[in-house]
Amino acid sequence: TLGDNVDIVLFEESDRVGGRVQTTDLSQDYPSYEAGAAEFYDIAGNSQLLNLVHHLGLGTRLLSGTPYFVVNERVVRNDLDLKNLVGRRGMDRLRRFWEQGTALRPPCDYARAGQMHDNEHPWIRLTFDEVLAEIDDPFCQWFTEMQCHSDLATEPSLTSGLFGMDNLLIDHPGYCSMYTLQGGNEGLVKALAERVGSPVLLNTPVYGIGAREDQGLHVKFGFNGEDRDEIGIDSLIVTLPPPAIQTIRWSDLRLRRAVNGHVRHHDHSTTYLRVTLFFRKRFWRRVFPEDYFVSDAFGGVTVYDQSPDDGSAGMGIQSWLLAGINARNLLPSSNKEIISTVLAAMPRRFGSLDGMLLAGFVDRWADASGVSCLPGGVPLRSLDQRHSPDSRWPQLQFVGDYLYDSTLCGALDAAIYAVTRLGERHAASTGKAVAAATDVFNDAASSSSPSEPDNLSSAFFLDNRSHLGR
Repeated sequence: TLGDNVDIVLFEESDRVGGRVQTTDLSQDYPSYEAGAAEFYDIAGNSQLLNLVHHLGLGTRLLSGTPYFVVNERVVRNDLDLKNLVGRRGMDRLRRFWEQGTALRPPCDYARAGQMHDNEHPWIRLTFDEVLAEIDDPFCQWFTEMQCHSDLATEPSLTSGLFGMDNLLIDHPGYCSMYTLQGGNEGLVKALAERVGSPVLLNTPVYGIGAREDQGLHVKFGFNGEDRDEIGIDSLIVTLPPPAIQTIRWSDLRLRRAVNGHVRHHDHSTTYLRVTLFFRKRFWRRVFPEDYFVSDAFGGVTVYDQSPDDGSAGMGIQSWLLAGINARNLLPSSNKEIISTVLAAMPRRFGSLDGMLLAGFVDRWADASGVSCLPGGVPLRSLDQRHSPDSRWPQLQFVGDYLYDSTLCGALDAAIYAVTRLGERHAASTGKAVAAATDVFNDAASSSSPSEPDNLSSAFFLDNRSHLGR
């Protein structure tokens, strides 16, 4: 949005840009696979990410998922299966819980997750396990926890009831739909990088930030971990998660204390393991014909079908998203051990897998590369304080999905906010008007308020699909 009015330099510690958006290209014998973010969200009433995707000319593919579940080796495909699993009383308790949850979290509020209005929500100061206790059925409590475990990436006692409900609502078609990018999700990052005329310095970690009123901000950085240099800057956007922010030395004592307070409030890091398995055949397709299913293994794990789109009987690709304490416990294990553990957790109805596995890969997302299981912290801080912890330095802005909702939508919201604030400073100092960040790619028509779905309280959104009455 600032155009040619500024000179920008991007510092990247690793040898690639994109962070947790990573599409891994293998040899010609295997298709590429998503090693990081499995899907993007199109949230009703907040279509900015999809608008950006369209602005970049990227093709999308909608993900289908009812969802299906595997519980104690039983497959749950519809409400009748669910009723047989939990009983009439359990179905009643689940419906009451969803009626309450959707009433307290309507789509218009869901679209603004992480904004200050969330501090008034009755579930934000309760833990998710306290909220789940309202279901008044231990098995149904466990089932609901298992349902969203991969999305939540943590255990119910370690996050808020509101964040737990928000992750359950990912499956609700009235709130959110999911999609991937044709050619791989990393295409978003590559498309953005192609439009950046500024230098992108790879393998160049920033190890220190100087801040003096008489000299402004200074960035201390190193090339390939060896040569060190320093430049003066007018503004700085820090796009690191809290654990990585702690690795930077802040020369100003007051700024250092403010940043340390920012980290303490926002550091709720958790762990993901993505285990991607290449099989000779897509043997699960008859039982699970959609793009993902949820298994009760590992406390609840989403299993994505990343097989080639032609639907042939050829090579099948499964990607298991292990999360939270289960992923953390496996983190020290070797790739071979983790893959063997996942294979042992396959539903037995698939039969013997002898000779079926072609290859397996493990991608670890933990600590500085992990995600937040309590984005924004509790209570949520004002947007100004979130993005600029030291009010003396408004030209220093922090950006990340950990500030909003732990999704790419939240990361984009954070980036838009920070760029807008810096644009306002630039306009005030130069007298030159700056276009709003969202004007670059937003379609005003798509930003209208969402209409209320016909059935917000459906237990697992299967009622109106399976036509099984209550």
